[in-house]
Amino acid sequence: MTIKKRTKTLPAIIVGAAILIGGIWGINESCYPNVPAFDDHFTRKFLNKDKKVDDGFYEFKSKTGQYTMWFPEEYQVSHENREDYGVNNDSYESWWAVYNEEVEGKKQANI
Repeated sequence: MTIKKRTKTLPAIIVGAAILIGGIWGINESCYPNVPAFDDHFTRKFLNKDKKVDDGFYEFKSKTGQYTMWFPEEYQVSHENREDYGVNNDSYESWWAVYNEEVEGKKQANI
């Protein structure tokens, strides 16, 4: 095999892999509801996309496994700072939910 043949094959493999990975990612993302709660990958971990409990609410399952609740689809679990979300094994869990809205061109988080 010559060097020229290898230099053509390698880019083709890279492009093919990128298209395949992009396609899989796109299909996976399209499986989620188009609401703010599922736009955030951190919040998505708590929610059951197949269990819409009422209009505008999805089932939220605690990471401690101690409770489930209705979670509004327009909110997200805050995780910007270390103190926003905390879990201690199965003992306790603390978190904030925020509603993000644009006010005068700036994103504003409402608790």
